[in-house]
Amino acid sequence: GESSAGKPVPADGIALNSSDSVPAEYAETVKAYFTAIEQKDYAAYFDLMHPVYREAYGAFLQNKGSDLEANFASQRKRLDEDGYDSWRITDITLDLYPNPDYDYFFTRFTEAGILTDDQVKAVRDSAEEMQDLQFTVNVLYEGDEEPVPTISGMELILFKTADGIKLFG
Repeated sequence: GESSAGKPVPADGIALNSSDSVPAEYAETVKAYFTAIEQKDYAAYFDLMHPVYREAYGAFLQNKGSDLEANFASQRKRLDEDGYDSWRITDITLDLYPNPDYDYFFTRFTEAGILTDDQVKAVRDSAEEMQDLQFTVNVLYEGDEEPVPTISGMELILFKTADGIKLFG
C-alpha cells in the first residue's frame, strides 16, 4: 500500500519458489544474493562471492578501469526500468539446471582471461559440491499491479566450501 512507499523491503521480503530437488541451503544463498542486490548491500554481496573469483574478477575489472563495487551497481541496474523510481523483487523461482556442464562453465572464464587453470583447479578442489541452478526473478515496479519476470531462465553455479556456499556473482 501507500504507507510502504520508499521504505526498504524487509530481508525476508523475497518469496522463494524452489523445486524440491534444490537443497534448501542453496536456495537460501540465492535469496541472500538477490536480497543483497535489492538492498544495495555490497558487503553482503561481497561475502557471498567465491574468494578466488572475487580476487580474479576484481583484478580483471581493475585492468579495465572498473572494480567489483561498480560491477555490483551494474548488476542492480539490470533490474532498473526506464520511468520507474523504485522496484522490489517479489519472488525467485529456482530449479536444478538440466545437464550441467561445469567444464564449459569454467572454460568460459579461462578463455575470457579472468581465471587461470590453477585458479579453476583451486575452486573445484575446494568445493565439497557444486550445484547448477536455473532461476527466474520477478520484480514489481512501483505503480504497477503485477510483478514481471525481469530475469528469466538464467543459470547460477554455486559452490559448497568450508566457509559456506559461494558463487561467481
